[in-house]
Amino acid sequence: MVKLTIDDQEIRVAEGTTVLTAAERLGIRIPTLCHHESLMPYGGCRLCVVEVLRNGRAEIAASCTYPVEEGLTIATNTGRVQKVRRLVLELLLSEAPDAQGIRDLAGEMGVTSPERLKKREDDLCILCGRCIRACREVVGANAIDYAQRGYQRTVAAPFYKSSADCIACGTCYAICPTGAVGMQEVEEGETARIPQGKEVEGPARIMVNWKVGLPMKRCKQCGDVIAPDFQLAYLQKKVGLAGDHFDTCPRCRE
Repeated sequence: MVKLTIDDQEIRVAEGTTVLTAAERLGIRIPTLCHHESLMPYGGCRLCVVEVLRNGRAEIAASCTYPVEEGLTIATNTGRVQKVRRLVLELLLSEAPDAQGIRDLAGEMGVTSPERLKKREDDLCILCGRCIRACREVVGANAIDYAQRGYQRTVAAPFYKSSADCIACGTCYAICPTGAVGMQEVEEGETARIPQGKEVEGPARIMVNWKVGLPMKRCKQCGDVIAPDFQLAYLQKKVGLAGDHFDTCPRCRE
């Protein structure tokens, strides 16, 4: 176990624990955006910076990636830390001025988007990478990634076409902190058009950003989406399940 001090509170945690996790165990809130407990630490947005005091010297570091060390002293809310966070929020407000999550955080800290920065219109994405990492680490599909560089950088499917690997699971939609990922549920008896693609009949799900629309199987009891039809058909054939096995979801079968 490693002993350290965070905001004058001592704590012992396992080696390899990040400063952010240790602070959370003490009930100390550190704002984050790119971080998510289901994903590997990334340190992209820099909103979670803290001041690390070690050997008489202080440095600014991202708490979500900084591992604890014996005798470390951490300050989470100093003037220097606040200055960095305010700068980060100013940049994020210019990147996605209409993202409610960004606006809420900025409001807490009294931050407004400065006139010197050009605002990006009609774009909620802040390039935090949550959707990419969730698709890779949680789903294992690798259906999307970053494209282009600099100010033109974006998240997209390969060659900006319909992603062949997307299974329309909705994980990217659920984990996005700003609402940049669009998902549309098409009810039974309805039709909708995939962006730059054909129409699909419900029940189906369209992942707007990745130009994907897949017929979905819904539970006959609760109506919840179970999975794409093609996946369930594959499982039925592979495992030899009865034709009506997926008529109800696992929860309703209990």
